[in-house]
Amino acid sequence: MVEGCVESLEATINETLRLLITRVGGRQSDVAEILGITQSSMSQRLLGHSTWKVDDLPKVAAHFGLTASELISGYAAIAAAGRLPVARARTTRTRTRAA
Repeated sequence: MVEGCVESLEATINETLRLLITRVGGRQSDVAEILGITQSSMSQRLLGHSTWKVDDLPKVAAHFGLTASELISGYAAIAAAGRLPVARARTTRTRTRAA
């Protein structure tokens, strides 16, 4: 039973971070830099192939202006509490055809 809880918590953290990174217009490498890991290692964590270290959660949460417990609670709970970071406006790229 404990293993299922850990997997569920990891999945919640991974989903929440992916959504937060997208919301603020950030990149995985931004969060990786805060943790002192490579972008590849960050990607492995977000994919669930590598586990989070408890000490990393406060650092990641602070990057988004949150607490570690908010991060663990999930994106929906953060949104319900009105604590989502400000969304960055997305710019659209237009492609031009060569004449």
